[in-house]
Amino acid sequence: MGGREERAAKTKKGMGMAFCNFKALEGLTLKEVEASITRYSRLSGPWLSQFDTFFCLTRSTATPQERITDLLDIVRGSGWNMNRQGQCSYITQSVKTGVISKAQVQDFWRVVDDLPDLQLRDFPGAAPEILRRIEASLDRIRRTICAWHSCAGTVCFVTKVILMFNWGQSPAFDTRVRSVLKLGNYMSTDELMQSLVEIGSWIGKFEADNGVQLDEFSTSIMNRECGRSLHPLPLGRSFDMLLFSLA
Repeated sequence: MGGREERAAKTKKGMGMAFCNFKALEGLTLKEVEASITRYSRLSGPWLSQFDTFFCLTRSTATPQERITDLLDIVRGSGWNMNRQGQCSYITQSVKTGVISKAQVQDFWRVVDDLPDLQLRDFPGAAPEILRRIEASLDRIRRTICAWHSCAGTVCFVTKVILMFNWGQSPAFDTRVRSVLKLGNYMSTDELMQSLVEIGSWIGKFEADNGVQLDEFSTSIMNRECGRSLHPLPLGRSFDMLLFSLA
């Protein structure tokens, strides 16, 4: 049995939870989760509305070129600090000047948009061929964006800038999230997939134990705290918000 098949089989048998460290999340009550998401929702800055606008509007209405440049403008702006190596500005300039062609951008978004519409909580029970398809797509996304800028292929950049905003099933594997889950600075695509499966298992158990769905629960807290009626959060973003104030 290959590595990916073995990982899926182990997870289905309840033998997963081997890569991420969930010690910081052990025994979290619903009240504690609510408090953590509330703390995040009360932070000053445009995070909530930025994500809502992009995830629910821009990604489906903008041209491929506008979509990448608008996204990079968001993540390098206030609060995201994702331009340490000049990734955002370099890629934006390359798109605007045609160094990265329209066809390349279109092909890139085609791969992103073809990611299976699989809820994060359902990863542990997904068919191995679906997980293989996701992993192959994630690997292709990383290789493509790394070719655009050598520092853009990190798991932090790919998950925070591309996957969370455009797919919604991946939390941002940034410094805070990795510190809570005790993950190293480098993660292969295979390790990223294993982490998503394990996170899906944790979410499924938490939801079953507390009789809630994390995405709906997080959205209700967010709307209560910001006094708006924002769109439902995707599950990866909800988990990301939960972990943010635990770091």
